Amino acid sequence: MTYVSPFGDMDTDHEWPDALCLSRTHCTNASEETIGEFHDGAIALIDAGIPQPAFFLARQLAELSLKALVGPRHSYNHDLGQLLKRLQESGDDLFAAEDDRRLVVEFIRDLYTRDPRGDQGRYATTKGGALSLAAVCCANPELFRQYVNRLYLYTQERLSRVGQAV
Repeated sequence: MTYVSPFGDMDTDHEWPDALCLSRTHCTNASEETIGEFHDGAIALIDAGIPQPAFFLARQLAELSLKALVGPRHSYNHDLGQLLKRLQESGDDLFAAEDDRRLVVEFIRDLYTRDPRGDQGRYATTKGGALSLAAVCCANPELFRQYVNRLYLYTQERLSRVGQAV
């Protein structure tokens, strides 16, 4: 059997109706599409009962969301706590007193507390060799799903406001 790559170059015709378009080259808003895909992936994994990848994608969703809100003016890293701090210090809308926003912030802080270095759930072990998510027993799927949705909806609403203002 001869290997045939499943990946097409940029000039590849989409000969199948359900092609997985990987490139962000032709996106109207690459950040929104990427964040949307991480949201959809996290929800699908929660619904399928696939825990560690669901945690990883939810944390990645939080990281990408915060980076989109912080904007390109800051260097990027994987530290959710530092990204939250930058937004709070700048008086960002995320830190308004509204309950929904407070819950989004608390969910991101919870993810950060359980995975400060961003290596939990991504592999079977952390960069230091410890078992991944060893300090977390389980997640309530309904609550987990609610918080992932809340984070995503808030981020999308904020990004669409920014897009409309431009």
